[in-house]
Parts: sequence; C-alpha cells; structure tokens
Amino acid sequence: MTDPRSENARQFATEGGKISGVELAYIPVADSKWELIQASLIDEVSAQGTTIARVIVKDKEGIDAQVSCFLAWPWDRWQAPSPFQNKLLPGSANYPYEHVIINKYDAPSSRGPLAIYIGDRDGNVLSDVIGGLGLPHGHHVSYHLVFRERGAKGPGDNGGDTGGNDGGDNGGSDIVAQLARIEEKLDRLIAHLGPVA
Repeated sequence: MTDPRSENARQFATEGGKISGVELAYIPVADSKWELIQASLIDEVSAQGTTIARVIVKDKEGIDAQVSCFLAWPWDRWQAPSPFQNKLLPGSANYPYEHVIINKYDAPSSRGPLAIYIGDRDGNVLSDVIGGLGLPHGHHVSYHLVFRERGAKGPGDNGGDTGGNDGGDNGGSDIVAQLARIEEKLDRLIAHLGPVA
C-alpha cells in the first residue's frame, strides 16, 4: 500500500514565515469501496487566502463519481468501522466537492482537527480517511484530495491486467466487454448532463 500523501503533507514546515507543509494522517480502511490516491497541501502562498479542501472522486473507469463526501471531526481516536461523531456534507453539491476549512490548530505540536472521507447517505465510512486538516496557527492553506474506486486502473497502474490476452483466443471478447462498460458509462453521463441540443 502506497502512502498517498505528497511530501508537503507529511511534515509541518514553514518558509519565509509562510506555511509550506503540514502533517496529515492517512488512515487506510481495508476493503472499503474508495481509496485515497492523493492528498496534498496547497501551501499558504499558492492558496492565496483560500481555505478549501477540494475533493475529486473517480470511478473505476476514471469518470467523475457522484458520492457523499464528508468532513468529519474528531478523527484522532476514530477507528473503522465505527461512525464519526460529527460529520457534514459540502455546502454545495457542485463537483469537485469543496469543504470550507475554518478550524485553527497549533502546529507542529498537534495536527488539524478535521478529516475527510467518502460515505453512504447515513455517513458510514466507505473509503480511506485523511485526517489532520485545518489551518495551522490560523494561516490560510487549502488541500487537494483525490479518491478513486478500488480496482481502478490509474496512471502507471495496469490493475493486474496483462494486456487483455492471456495467450488464449479471448482478446476479442475482452474488447467487447470493455466497450460495453464504456457505453454504460456514457449513458450514465448523458443521463446526468441531460440531452444535448
């Protein structure tokens, strides 16, 4: 299992008095539907005053997924599969999902009080969890998170696929199955976007 946290999300750091690193906590949840594949800080200079956690979620085919994306607290004593004590959905259903981060904390002696995860409608955890989000010493930073459905093929990841042909004569049926999945995804996307005039 690879740690999805970028270098600037593994340790608190400052540069010229500005926040350039935080320590996030990656909490893998075995057998969950969604895996966290990227967690990075948008440092104080780059955030330009924003305090947003932007969350992108992709299904197995790499298409944006409509899910329930929760902001939760406290996370530091949480253990799967128990529910979080407090949780909120984003204020807007727009995609990518965005949570406003307003909670200050004292770094490096502590980590941020907030966590983000993908859940069902009742808030039950269906993904890995990323904790430690917040505003170190009240400085304005933002976060970028990416979840994807487990078993999905990602950049540089063939998902165990050896190219679709194991030496037998099933290469054609693999292509037909892939095209059927693509067609199904396109139908769902068209239904979501509505008819094109």
